[in-house]
Amino acid sequence: MRYLLFLCVFFINPPAFSSTDKQLKLNESLVQSGDYYVGDVFGRQPYEEHTNVSVKSFYIMQTEVTRSLFEQITNWAIQNKLVEGDIVKHTNKAEANIAVASVSWWDAIIFSNMISRYFNLSPYYLDKSGNPIFERPKDGTVSVNESASGYRLPSIFEWQIAARGGQEALKNQTYGTLFAGSDQPDTVGWFPTDDLSQQEIPYIVGQKQPNELNLFDMSGNVAEWTGEVFNLDGNNVLYYYCGGSFIISDNSLANCDIHSRHHKRPDLGFRLVRYASQP
Repeated sequence: MRYLLFLCVFFINPPAFSSTDKQLKLNESLVQSGDYYVGDVFGRQPYEEHTNVSVKSFYIMQTEVTRSLFEQITNWAIQNKLVEGDIVKHTNKAEANIAVASVSWWDAIIFSNMISRYFNLSPYYLDKSGNPIFERPKDGTVSVNESASGYRLPSIFEWQIAARGGQEALKNQTYGTLFAGSDQPDTVGWFPTDDLSQQEIPYIVGQKQPNELNLFDMSGNVAEWTGEVFNLDGNNVLYYYCGGSFIISDNSLANCDIHSRHHKRPDLGFRLVRYASQP
């Protein structure tokens, strides 16, 4: 199923967050708080006059989570008894910076809590007892700590605003490009090719042109899970993912899809965000 984006949610607030002393460093960009347009209108438009969404300032990873980062954090969590399991075999050097894929929504939120703990940030995803989730709850119940300083999946509005380029793109009048930083998909993203060679795994992140926020691969490479739920009947919980991939083309940034929390695909990954200040 494909869905175009319209609706809105209302928040507001400023920036500021101190960097960690940990050895592992993440490259992040700040998306400034404010009122934005989110939807299926593109091209040169007075978007500032037609805002329908307000967001708080947040930081977003400049690239999709890589195999190397996923393995490092997972191994750290195993060694520190946050999760059970065997140490993950390290990806070889050539594959270290390939976008991680074949991860479910559950995998993504558990990783969010693990990396939050790694950086001494408060976890965002909780079970029904209010404890951080480090394994899938048997009853499937997930609550969130909106005052948490830790990492999480972006809302669909946060994802769309970041992909369009935020305030920087509004200033440059490029907020209306069809893809993240350009109207030409091949300039900014890895999408299916017409030749006979079939790509079987995601590409190394950060090889294409970034958008105005210095975010890479928001269009193409791997589609990205969001924290946005789609739930019509209260039982069948589905979540949005956006961006298109090296397997599936998209016509614009407004195209997102939905699937169950258990769903895994070789072209489906994620990147994380965190609030720029305490909500």
